[in-house]
Amino acid sequence: MTQTRDTASARRRPLTITVAAVLLAVEALLALAYAALEVGQIQTSRPVVGVGVTILMTGFGLLLLLVARGVFLARRWSRGPAVATQLILLPLAWSFVGGQTTWVAVALAALAITVFVALLHPRSTAVFVGTTEDDIQS
Repeated sequence: MTQTRDTASARRRPLTITVAAVLLAVEALLALAYAALEVGQIQTSRPVVGVGVTILMTGFGLLLLLVARGVFLARRWSRGPAVATQLILLPLAWSFVGGQTTWVAVALAALAITVFVALLHPRSTAVFVGTTEDDIQS
């Protein structure tokens, strides 16, 4: 029964949901890559900071992968955490404006806005809420 539902869900999954899920997975992989890089930066004089950041970013990356899977499968619960993550990324992007990190700000903001728009697009909303194509047009 689950396989039938997933197959039906895949047929009616709009491109906006797929784009949002893929970009959320990219964000998750970037968080996990940052955690891996942080392991190499742990200093003996301040090990708690390095270990703490590594654990935090690993947890964030794994949870974001779970949310990306939920968005891809059009699970209703996944949209809230996905939108909240994008709302957190926007001020984070702003903090990188200026100097040599402006490109990071632009990339983060573009990523967050794209995911945000894809999640809140009417076709995505219809799938998350459970309305039909006829309900959208009327």
